[in-house]
Amino acid sequence: MGFEAATIFPGVLLEGAERVAKKVSSYEAAIPPGIIQEMGWSSTLISESNGGYGGTFADIGSLLEGMASRAVNLPIMTRCCIVPGMLEAAPEQETVSTLLSQIAQGVACIELAGSLSCRETHKLAQLSPVTDGCWILSGQLDAFEWTECCTHVLFCALDTASQKISIVLIEVEQLPDQSRRFTTVERRCIKQVDLGSLKIANHSVLAQGDAALAMRQAGWKLAQVSVAADIVCTMNYMLAETVSYLQERKQFGQALAQFQVLRHDVAKLYVSFETGKNLLIASLRSLDGAGGSDDLAALDLLGIYTREQAIAFAQSVIQLHGGMGMTQETMAARMASRLLASAFRFGDAYSHAKALTQFQAGTK
Repeated sequence: MGFEAATIFPGVLLEGAERVAKKVSSYEAAIPPGIIQEMGWSSTLISESNGGYGGTFADIGSLLEGMASRAVNLPIMTRCCIVPGMLEAAPEQETVSTLLSQIAQGVACIELAGSLSCRETHKLAQLSPVTDGCWILSGQLDAFEWTECCTHVLFCALDTASQKISIVLIEVEQLPDQSRRFTTVERRCIKQVDLGSLKIANHSVLAQGDAALAMRQAGWKLAQVSVAADIVCTMNYMLAETVSYLQERKQFGQALAQFQVLRHDVAKLYVSFETGKNLLIASLRSLDGAGGSDDLAALDLLGIYTREQAIAFAQSVIQLHGGMGMTQETMAARMASRLLASAFRFGDAYSHAKALTQFQAGTK
C-alpha cells in the first residue's frame, strides 16, 4: 500500500507557499499574517490595471495547497481571494480602485466579516440612513479573523429603509471597543464586535442594490471554491500522512498497512479524495459563468460533497491513527481539526442541501 500526495494546483506560488509552511515545526508555532503582504500574495487576484498580479483562482489554489501541506493557518482565503474578488466586481469608482492598488502594494489589509449567504440576512448588521447624509450601523459585526496588520473590514449590511443588501467598508479604528475575542479549533484568532449605534460616512457604503448583490455573489462563489479547495488539498496530504503512519507502525509483528480491514478504510479515503478533487476541478468553470442558477447549484453541490466528506474523512483518519486525534502535536490531528473547521465555514452541508432542493423545485 502506497500513496504520494500529487500536486493539484502547480505553480511558482505553490513553491513559495510550501517554503513558508515548512517553517512551522510544531503545533504551537505560528507565522505572522503580515507575511501575506510581504510575499505579495494579496495582489494575486487583483487586475494588472490596479497594480496586481492578474492571476486566476488556480493561483489562489496554489497558496491554499501550500498551507494545507502543513496544516498552517493564514487568512489567505479572505484577504487574497474573497475580498479582492468582491472589490473587482464592484462598480468602477475611484474609491475601489484606490483600495485595490493599496492592497496590491501591501499598504491596506482588508478582512472580511460576517455572512455572504443570501439565506442568512438575519445575521447582518443593520444600516440606517440619517438626515445629514451619513449612516448608522447597528447590530453585531460577526466573527472575523483579527490580526494587528488588519486596516479595514469589509462586510454586508441590510439597509433598513429598502431591505436590500449594501456593501460596507470601514477602518478598524472606527470599530467600537465592545468586542469579544476567541480562538477557533484550528487556531484562528476571531473577533466579534457590537456596533452599538456607529455613525459612518456615506463613502463607507461601497455599493447598494444590484451592485451590492453582484459583489456579494462574487464573494460567495469564491468562498465556496476556496473552502472546497482547502478541504481537498488537506485530504491529499492527510491521506499521504496516514499511509506513511500505517506503513511505519507495527502490531503483532507486522506493519498496520498489512491488515486488510485497514487497507479497505484507506481505499475509501482515496475514493473520497479523488471524487472531491475531480468535482472541484469541474466546478471551477462555474466561477467564470454569468452567476445563473445553474452555476450556483453546481457550487452548492460541491459544498455538500466536500463538507460531508471532510467530517467523515477526519473521523476515519483519527481512527486509523489509533484514536490519536486527541494528540494535537501530530500532523494528522492538526489536519483533522482543519477539515472539521472548514466543513462549517461560509455555510454547511445542510444549507447547501436546502438550496439545491429549492433549485430543483424551481426547475420542475
